[in-house]
Amino acid sequence: MNLPLHCLRALMPRWLTMLSLVLCVQAGAQDIVTDERSQGVAQAVFGIVSYTRWPVEPATIRLCVVGPTEYADEVLKGGQLPGERKVIVRRIRLDDPGLTTECEGIYVGLLTDSAWRLLVGRLVGQPLLSISERQELCQIGGMFCLDVRPAQVTFEVNLDSVARSGVRVNPRVLRLGRRKGGG
Repeated sequence: MNLPLHCLRALMPRWLTMLSLVLCVQAGAQDIVTDERSQGVAQAVFGIVSYTRWPVEPATIRLCVVGPTEYADEVLKGGQLPGERKVIVRRIRLDDPGLTTECEGIYVGLLTDSAWRLLVGRLVGQPLLSISERQELCQIGGMFCLDVRPAQVTFEVNLDSVARSGVRVNPRVLRLGRRKGGG
């Protein structure tokens, strides 16, 4: 179909408007999906934290976020656990000396394997909960590793790492996760 030039000029602004509207709707849908994933991650993280016990039970649980993250937006807001306990969340540098003394748990973002191994070396003997956005970290010492999908957030659990961590996690939570071998 060949339209005269004056018709094409008349249709062009409408076509561009419609195209930009479609692109905006698609971008908005992506934001919604990411937000839903972030909310699912927060629900999983705070669920795991709420069923974790430390040798000395803190009144407020300090969760430290390490490394760049993809799904931590809602986690960073902190949360209220059942009862009186709160979770306060803050970002912390990987090399911060307070990582092992000012945190009851760590939420690990997209660290490289070598950076993770250095961090695990610092965590030995510390009663710290670890939750990661990278599933692969459960194979090298991580406790809980999230599997974030469009419709749901699940997790893997490394039972050896949990047993060595110094924290106790309710067995029902451990049964919910897919198990990984040695850490």
